[in-house]
Order: sequence, then C-alpha cells, then structure tokens
Amino acid sequence: MEEKINNRPAIGVATVVVKNKKILIGRDTRKGKDVYGVPGGHWENGESLKECAVREVKEESGIKCDNIKLISVYDFYREDKQKNYVTIGMKADYQSGELKNLKEEGRLEWDWYSVDEALKLNLFPADKILIKRYSSGVIFE
Repeated sequence: MEEKINNRPAIGVATVVVKNKKILIGRDTRKGKDVYGVPGGHWENGESLKECAVREVKEESGIKCDNIKLISVYDFYREDKQKNYVTIGMKADYQSGELKNLKEEGRLEWDWYSVDEALKLNLFPADKILIKRYSSGVIFE
C-alpha cells in the first residue's frame, strides 16, 4: 500500500505575484544552476489552495500577497524526481513586505520583471507555461 501512495502524482501550487504590472521571479537553486521561477511548492494537508499560495510566497520571498485567483492547471512529468506533478497556477497581488533571499528555501535574487523579460530567463518549464497562461488567459490545454 505504501508504494502505491508514493507513486501518486504530487500537487504543487505556483503563484504569479503582480506588482505594478510586473511579476515576481527568483533564482531557484533547487532546480539547477541559473534556473528561475515563481514562488511555489507542495500543497500541504489541512490548507486551502489559496492558503498554500500565500504560505509559499511568504516562505520563499518574504512578502505578503492577496487577491488570489486560479489561472492555470498543468500536469507534467519530472524526470529528475521520476514523478508526475499537477501544478495549480495562481495569480496574486503584492500586498506588503520587502523581498528577501531565503537560502533555506533555495530561492534567491528575487526581482520584478515584465512578462516579456521573464520569458527570456531560463525558467523552470512548468513556471514558463504558467507565465504564458497568465499572459494569455488560457487556464488549461
């Protein structure tokens, strides 16, 4: 039974945080050298998807966000983890706080980028799709 549970897909929540028409992007040391992405992580038992988005943004970047909305659902396979994932993509508005490099979370060099600037970065593939969907309004393909 334990093996079946471990083989189930994981569910993550990734959030496009918006401030003055720019989006929050940071370097993600967990996914390789010079890989960038939006705040995100695993959905934990006992929390809503909105609570997960708020928690992950705060844990990884140090800022608070609000006005959370669903903008994407995306499934993919991570070869490095030999696991299927479903990413629930959210959009949130910046609320308050200063950006922080939180090494223990593996996230550094946070900054605000236009969508076009962000898409030129070496983004984690799932985050690139999320940003494109944020820009286009497509939720699921």
